[in-house]
Amino acid sequence: MKFKFMKIHQFYLPIMICLGFILTSCSGVDKSDASFNRDPFENTNRQIYAFNDSVDTLILEPVAYGYKKAIPQSAKTAVANHVFWAGLPNTALNSGLQGNWENAALSSLHFSVNALTLGLINLVSEEEPPVSQDFGKTLSVYDIPEGPYVVLPILGGKTSRHAFGQVANMIVNPYSALEEKKAISQAVSMQPVLSSISWRAANFDIVNDIKYNSLDGYVRARSAYYQLRFGEMPSSSIHKSEADSLFDDLDFEE
Repeated sequence: MKFKFMKIHQFYLPIMICLGFILTSCSGVDKSDASFNRDPFENTNRQIYAFNDSVDTLILEPVAYGYKKAIPQSAKTAVANHVFWAGLPNTALNSGLQGNWENAALSSLHFSVNALTLGLINLVSEEEPPVSQDFGKTLSVYDIPEGPYVVLPILGGKTSRHAFGQVANMIVNPYSALEEKKAISQAVSMQPVLSSISWRAANFDIVNDIKYNSLDGYVRARSAYYQLRFGEMPSSSIHKSEADSLFDDLDFEE
């Protein structure tokens, strides 16, 4: 049995190097300083945001609309179950790196049992579901700075730490590395597409409200991201000063 603990995708490697450089350069920055700018690349970010918005309008929005209207709820639930299941390997890995062994064990249990249906049906619904974790959250546990806000093509806007972690999640896939489990590997590889469509359909009205009913969709999307991401972070990894400065920076105007 061969294990490929790390599969390097040439497309993602330069992105990781750039994000790593940004995080390193920000390691000594005091976020409580009033002069700290969370979005120093705003001009470039806005250009990439406009590109992503065009892709959404031309492709993702109509596909998500059709998915929302035409697909039965039972099928959408199965897809959502599969997307959650496909992310469990990284949840187990990052839970272990965070020292959260209970969540790591629970993730492994859910992934192993539900592999019988490729995650489409939750066979352990009686058990408490594991809390999703990613490499960006793991970095926060080790006090790696969040870094500035960046917008990546297709992947969207995130802190540099979150973006670095998301790319790392794409590169490192501990379960799909099992060559004998090709069906599982292929199913996991479909996660980004299915996840994007499922998420866009589930948040169809919210995203469209930001796109079409905001004076500045970029600012509103950025604010919404920080609110959502802050709520997902492990509480032990967030200092009060960081939380205060984060919400001071948010602009809730439409």
